[in-house]
Amino acid sequence: MPAAPSPQAQKQRTQWAAQFAVASELCKLGYEVAFTQGNQTPLADLMCVSPDTKSMFLVDVKGLYKPAPWMVKDKPARANLFYILTHVPRGAANSFWIVPQADINRLLLEYRATVNYLPTHPSGFNWRTPDAFKNRWDLLPDGEVLAPSGT
Repeated sequence: MPAAPSPQAQKQRTQWAAQFAVASELCKLGYEVAFTQGNQTPLADLMCVSPDTKSMFLVDVKGLYKPAPWMVKDKPARANLFYILTHVPRGAANSFWIVPQADINRLLLEYRATVNYLPTHPSGFNWRTPDAFKNRWDLLPDGEVLAPSGT
């Protein structure tokens, strides 16, 4: 049996799996998708163009392979920035939560108000917090109501 990957290797695998899963779903919905370069991109992981209006928007992908808190860094407000939180479990179907940046910022503030938040510590929110955004592909420019995979 192969050795378990290091935590860093598991994190990188999960992020790559999540980015490709999101890109695949977006392509199935008719979006044009490009990956940004490098693993330290300042704004987003994907650049996308909507199928009808041809408007450009950015997607920051956050991936988890098991239920855990969603870790999200603060970013300056930007028009047309979306987060797609992605659960990519091994041997099971992927799940997606499509969250506009303004809602991510609200979720972060709400969570921080309930804990002893220190700005020097990583931030995020609980696994179930974004449940209202599950499969909300319709929130994207020209978005469809349901994900093509039916997840």
